[in-house]
Amino acid sequence: MKYRHFHKTAVAAAFGLAALTGSVAQAADFPSDNIRLIVPYKPGGGTDTIARAFAAAMETQAGVPVLVENIPGSAGINGMMALVKSEPDGHTIAINGSSDVSGAVAFRDNPPFGLENLACAGGVFNTPAWMLSHKDNGFEDLGDFIEAARANPGKMTVGITGKLSPTDFVASTLAGTSDLDINIVNFGGGGPLKKAILANQVNMGVIISPVLMSDVVNGDLKVLAAAGDLSGISQEPLRGTRHMGDWNEDARIDIAVIRGIFLPSGVPDDVQEHLEELVHATVTSEAFTEFAVNFGFSPYTQSGADYCARLPQEVVDLTRVFDNFMQQ
Repeated sequence: MKYRHFHKTAVAAAFGLAALTGSVAQAADFPSDNIRLIVPYKPGGGTDTIARAFAAAMETQAGVPVLVENIPGSAGINGMMALVKSEPDGHTIAINGSSDVSGAVAFRDNPPFGLENLACAGGVFNTPAWMLSHKDNGFEDLGDFIEAARANPGKMTVGITGKLSPTDFVASTLAGTSDLDINIVNFGGGGPLKKAILANQVNMGVIISPVLMSDVVNGDLKVLAAAGDLSGISQEPLRGTRHMGDWNEDARIDIAVIRGIFLPSGVPDDVQEHLEELVHATVTSEAFTEFAVNFGFSPYTQSGADYCARLPQEVVDLTRVFDNFMQQ
């Protein structure tokens, strides 16, 4: 799998909230219409599930309908481009993972959008990637999968949610650092990959936790390893899940999807401030907190400024780690 490298000069470009001139909306009138929440993936995946619970809780806080719109394609890029091109009045927002956005910039010579085209209204959920396999494969942990892959070169399949996605990065890192000849299959979203894992159409799937946790709990699926810390997951037996780096120190990377609320740059300051307040009230609401705990993790809160500030460093970190991987 060949990746394009990010031009390092783009990392140095100023990132933040674009200069705001004029006003297309005012906080006193906001929201004055329905809020459109873009999910840049197909229905059924983890981000989509979180988005729909978030939208339902946000309606109560905002007093207007919050309409979820799935715009899948190109590992989330299509949806983010729809956001970038939308009217900067605060009524169109998107939910996505920080690493999905920074990865879209880091791994392409000509990124379709820049960090300067986006603003943030806060972080809402933090979940690491994990590796799942159907019980019929008989794997107890990642070591069993690695052993089987070495015994059957070119025959083992690993499902991912999208090219140049965090799950792709995990699978490619495992293959490269462990010198495995495996087939990495793109399913174009968490929803289709969920179905493939449950149907045992792949030997292992890399997806963002806690997707499919109920199937893990009932014994149909096995968690082989994680690419991050699972100590915060609500299902206590899963808190001790081993890191993929336990089998190969070179694979000790932390890949988590910290989902947040994005908006196009150019939203007036007062509207953005009110939107951030709405996001925080939604994340800390009883309804969303109850959903999150049942889904698998407690809600994650981070201010819009702090959430946006993490993205340039993620671009640097992803580029450096991938460059080191390519040199091996």
